[in-house]
Amino acid sequence: MSEVLTASAVGQGDRDIDPDRVARGEPLKVVGGVPVYDSGRAPAFLRTKTQLRRGRRKPAPGQRPAAYISTRWYGDRVALWDPEQSARMRPLSALQRRQMQQRRTCTACGEVFSCPVWGTCRPCRDRQQRQAAKLRRRTCQVCGTVFRRPAPLRGFSGGLCLACDERLERGRKVARSLVDHSCRRCLVQLVPLAVWAAMGERERAMADWHCTPCWEEIDQERAEAQRQADRERWNDLGPTLAWAQKILAEPEAYAIVDTETTGLTATSRIVEIAVTTASGKVLLNTLVNPGEPIPAEATALHGITDAMVADAPSFSTILPRLTEALAGRRIVIYNREYDTGRLLWELHLHHRARHTVDLTKHPRHGDRRHPAAQAWLDAQQWEECAMEQYAAFYGTWHHYWRSYTWQPLGGGHRALDDCHTVITRVEEMAALPQPLRPRARDGPLNTAEGHVGPGRMQQVWCTELPVLIFFFTTPWRRLSFGGHRVSSSTAGSRRMRSASAAARRTRTWSGTSPSSEARCSAAAAYSASARW
Repeated sequence: MSEVLTASAVGQGDRDIDPDRVARGEPLKVVGGVPVYDSGRAPAFLRTKTQLRRGRRKPAPGQRPAAYISTRWYGDRVALWDPEQSARMRPLSALQRRQMQQRRTCTACGEVFSCPVWGTCRPCRDRQQRQAAKLRRRTCQVCGTVFRRPAPLRGFSGGLCLACDERLERGRKVARSLVDHSCRRCLVQLVPLAVWAAMGERERAMADWHCTPCWEEIDQERAEAQRQADRERWNDLGPTLAWAQKILAEPEAYAIVDTETTGLTATSRIVEIAVTTASGKVLLNTLVNPGEPIPAEATALHGITDAMVADAPSFSTILPRLTEALAGRRIVIYNREYDTGRLLWELHLHHRARHTVDLTKHPRHGDRRHPAAQAWLDAQQWEECAMEQYAAFYGTWHHYWRSYTWQPLGGGHRALDDCHTVITRVEEMAALPQPLRPRARDGPLNTAEGHVGPGRMQQVWCTELPVLIFFFTTPWRRLSFGGHRVSSSTAGSRRMRSASAAARRTRTWSGTSPSSEARCSAAAAYSASARW
């Protein structure tokens, strides 16, 4: 092993020592008698195995490293060897030298590099790419004709010559005309071409997009999508359906209550009240004299005027009849919080007029309600709010309030009509089929007319119609049939022959015109043979 000198071991008089054999720093540590240096601190004359291999040398058998370099990135040591003690490698053969020369020589410019370039060098590769880009801008992307100047850009048809652009535009017009007057899913012709040409823009816009079997299939898909949505929110929908079915199971045990008021404030008065059973039997239906003028805004909503309630009884007069109608029944109200608030205010005014409370002992009576009024409400049997139940049934989620959106009742804004509308909403909720119940598989649609069952039409729409459009708009130079490229001159004839043969082999769709049969067969053949 050669001797490695450190900087501290070299004195002032040792001028004959080669500086490359002197270390540039103290070793970090010594491992097995071999010093370990930091990067850049080892003697310069030492070489790694890669550096020795460049000079066609290698460590001799039994030769030990002269030093190590500590690599901080990998946490390992790299051995350094003395080149004077290394052995010479076997010389390269003529074939190896020739192959090495070929790997390092650029095939374009012939320049020889110190490292392999594997074909062309970077400057030559960039020059070839620029030349190819210039040639591509002067070449039509459909027919392959090379022009002297770059083709003008025309939207999505950039890089096309005028002849190819016009041909593709004609194909697009044909495809659009075929799609416009045919079913969007099964491609059945809905309107004859002559009739479609004679129709105006408004008549074309109002024409059907699908045939009757496809509309039936779409309705089934929408119903199944709704059932799937109901399954996903069954934790909210299930209790709502059970609540509605419970009411209809015993309609005489439930009372539907609705009121019409003078406004929407906390002190609004009742001008009409109605009570019915869940079966629609009327228990109470009367106008109520509020004792104050009815605002014009309220009259515009429910149509009750001051003249209509002038001879009507007051709330105190109808209170016994109301109590008798509600006795022993569970009360259902649409927007229960508002209507119970109006009842509480009327009860409060009723007991206040009877002087059953000493206002001198209650200076803040205006912020409270009469205890007897609250007691009357507590004595009733209140059901869940019908509006909240119908909101859960309707299923429109409000992301801000994190709850279902309240839906309008849709009644006539009269008490009795609104009670009947509430019964209709309850029946609507109870009639919803159970989304978790297994459903019989749907059979084919109109098989006598040649239409196939569910799923097939969707497959036809998803595959054949886009292929039909692609059939008229794709450059034929890019197509390949049976794994062989087809030139632009023979693509059209081969395409039509293969489509005609497939049309003869494909079964005929009854109830369709020959033109639509040919289109569907050609689209099916093209989808099977054309590759992008």
